[in-house]
Amino acid sequence: PTVIKTGDVWTKRMQQNLLTKMHNETLTPRMQTKERNKAFDLLDALSRSGSLPIACAELHVFVASTHCFENSLMATVIQDNINPIEKMKKSMLIVASTIFNLSPAHLLKNEQEEQRVVKYSPALFE
Repeated sequence: PTVIKTGDVWTKRMQQNLLTKMHNETLTPRMQTKERNKAFDLLDALSRSGSLPIACAELHVFVASTHCFENSLMATVIQDNINPIEKMKKSMLIVASTIFNLSPAHLLKNEQEEQRVVKYSPALFE
């Protein structure tokens, strides 16, 4: 499994108002907790404890995956005649297709890309 760990100390870039310059602030774990609580308090106040909808918002999600092959990278390429990059691209296309609820063909930017993917992963288009 893939484990993502963030560092203990974070750097926050901020400015007091629109007319001041940006500056960096180092956040310790205790300060991070304090900042997170302030953000949730602000969200709670803006939405009146969830009774008002938030019409324009973005949620950023970080998705990671681990690709395992039976052999080493070189053995996979040379002995098994498998292109590991195509395997990873296939995995990314499956994840993107699931997240955006679109077929893989709609996620590819042009016909050449689609032909390449069909060549290496025909099952995605059945």
